[in-house]
Amino acid sequence: MCLGIVFLFPNLSSAECTSIGGFSNFSLEGTNTVVLYAGSSPVARFDVLDCSVQPSSKIQLIKSDVCDGDDIMIDGSRCTMMEIKPLGP
Repeated sequence: MCLGIVFLFPNLSSAECTSIGGFSNFSLEGTNTVVLYAGSSPVARFDVLDCSVQPSSKIQLIKSDVCDGDDIMIDGSRCTMMEIKPLGP
């Protein structure tokens, strides 16, 4: 049964997770992709669903260990992170 679930919902088994910890700034790639930086080093990249991100937006982590589908606070609103990719060493 578990194997059947994996085949029916492959995104559940292949969800990317990473530990972001602290970040000092961010940049935008396109309209909904955010790259977080610790100093000048990129930490993680993810797409934002349900929210608009601006260069002046305030981004706050709800937790430091995040996976696809987790929430993040952007300008005081809960937004969904998808396609999370750890960056750097």
